Amino acid sequence: MELLVTLRKKSLLEKVTPSVDGVIIGRVFTSGYHYTLEEIRDISTYCHENYLKCYIAMDNFISEDDLETLDAYLAFLRELDISGIYFHDLGVMERAIPYGLLPKLIYDGKTVLCNSLDTAFMLKQGIGSAVISRELTLSEVRHIIQNNSGRVDMQIFGHLRLSYSRRKFLTNYFKQIGKEYDYLNKETLKLVEEKRDYALPIVEDDQGTMIYSDYIFEMVRELVEFRKDLRAGIIETLFMEDENLIVQICRDFSRLTIENKEFIRNNLIYNHPDNYATGFLYQKTNINKDE
Repeated sequence: MELLVTLRKKSLLEKVTPSVDGVIIGRVFTSGYHYTLEEIRDISTYCHENYLKCYIAMDNFISEDDLETLDAYLAFLRELDISGIYFHDLGVMERAIPYGLLPKLIYDGKTVLCNSLDTAFMLKQGIGSAVISRELTLSEVRHIIQNNSGRVDMQIFGHLRLSYSRRKFLTNYFKQIGKEYDYLNKETLKLVEEKRDYALPIVEDDQGTMIYSDYIFEMVRELVEFRKDLRAGIIETLFMEDENLIVQICRDFSRLTIENKEFIRNNLIYNHPDNYATGFLYQKTNINKDE
């Protein structure tokens, strides 16, 4: 299994190098990354020189007006010889073919791939890998991974993205209440729904609005079972400001074994207390109104 981390800050690159197999960065058609093309080139060069994989996040929707930008970006990425592209919009597959990038594409539908047949279908399109849904039970995860061994990626740590829309929720909200606020690209706002008592991180940028889980997903104990069949495990660092914590998490996952899994998980919770949870791994995802 490759261990990958979303590199939200360039300053973390050298710090995580000893522990991970690769980094995920981005510029357009993604959220939470603010790199220039020159910075992406520099990071890619560093990765090549230090035997790291360099992946590009392109996991938002793409409109008709974006196709010219998409083509230019794909040409740029082909020049860099990046390791792979995490994409969401299915139109990327068609546009990637002339650039020879189809085998490097990794489908990341966030909540879309919920069974092994859908996953196998996507892989048959000629792409390199696919990310399974974050909202699966442990038995569902096990089934999909084992039936597509070596060709499946999964988020193993971090806040889960629950919703993405091209609509500008925060823009409309602040306009409605008549308040000026510099909310773009900020990771400090949270949404509290009327009938719920917890706050969901919400981010808006020029790509749209994203809503995330209130908890930090972790599968330290469970990963040991799936590691040999996973192509890549992803550590998501969005909303994590403590660089030392990110470095520690990467180090812990890199040395995770059957023997030390309980120690590593307990050490994380004790030294870095936060709202950790195993997501939907141990709960039903389809609940009717009577339940």
